[in-house]
Amino acid sequence: MSDKCEVARKLVLLFLLFLIVFFNGCQKESDSVVFPSEEVFVAYFSPQDPLYPHLIYLIDEAKESIYAAFYKIGLKKLSRALTRAHQRGVKVRIFTDDLTSRDQGSQSNYLAKFGLIRKDGDPESFMHHKFCVIDKRIVWTGSFNPTESGAYRENNNVVVINSSEVAANFIQEFKRLWQEPLSRPRWVYPPLKVDHSLIETYFSPQDNLEEAVIRELKKAKKNIYFALFSFTSKKIAQALVHKYAENLEVRGIMEKDQDSPFSQCRGLKRLRMKIIWDRNFYFMHHKFFVVDDSLVITGSFNPTWHATYQNRENLIIIHSPSLAKKYRAEFDRLWKDWY
Repeated sequence: MSDKCEVARKLVLLFLLFLIVFFNGCQKESDSVVFPSEEVFVAYFSPQDPLYPHLIYLIDEAKESIYAAFYKIGLKKLSRALTRAHQRGVKVRIFTDDLTSRDQGSQSNYLAKFGLIRKDGDPESFMHHKFCVIDKRIVWTGSFNPTESGAYRENNNVVVINSSEVAANFIQEFKRLWQEPLSRPRWVYPPLKVDHSLIETYFSPQDNLEEAVIRELKKAKKNIYFALFSFTSKKIAQALVHKYAENLEVRGIMEKDQDSPFSQCRGLKRLRMKIIWDRNFYFMHHKFFVVDDSLVITGSFNPTWHATYQNRENLIIIHSPSLAKKYRAEFDRLWKDWY
């Protein structure tokens, strides 16, 4: 009996040790985050990179202003970094969705104590942005909601762009949200030449993000890879079918939790297109396309009707083979989970 007890005791100790190692590994932070300021584009991917230490680093380095629009804000460390910036004299403005601000763990009430945050006040749609503009020069955008799950468990992507011209577009969008969230004139943002790359920015509902994606897909000559959390757009699905019929390689990864009668996944698979469900127990929350290994489409936009016509969303199209290579590597990494 004593031998059995000893074995049981050792198993319990091993299990506790496993839990300690597991949770320490899940919440490992970058000991030294250094943002390569000479780079025009920097891409990060979670959960292999927890993302938020990089954002906090940029916030802690801010000298002039921070404009942040996030669908959810659940990270205490982020809210504390934002208030630290405010207390040292940086202009801090934060915009969020009114429904998610009521979630357990939301930092909205804490930030409201400092007068830093406003809510969209529109229960019929989502303020679904996930961007931050620092010192009118650095833009942080992608699929990442600053929450524990978004940082440590979900598959997310962020691209950081070092460009005052791109920053000006996002600041203009933020000011419309902040000043007149339900009544905004339409602005047209022309493509921007940044270094050797071309960048296009779009914001819904004033811009048709669905059509912007379709325009780029129609130009594809070799291949299209996509990783999407939610995909119900029939028009974008049709654009992919046309390219598949032209013998382009088209592959996609989609979030299994979003399987529904409205999802385009099963229809594309019936045509023998290579579409797979993700294998993350949590969310595969990406929203990106890679076209011809030279162009990246990313941002907060899921290809759905609501995201196109009702939500506040952003879409950024970046013509950059070097950035496309990084997003393709992330796609390939997820694809290898299956094959």
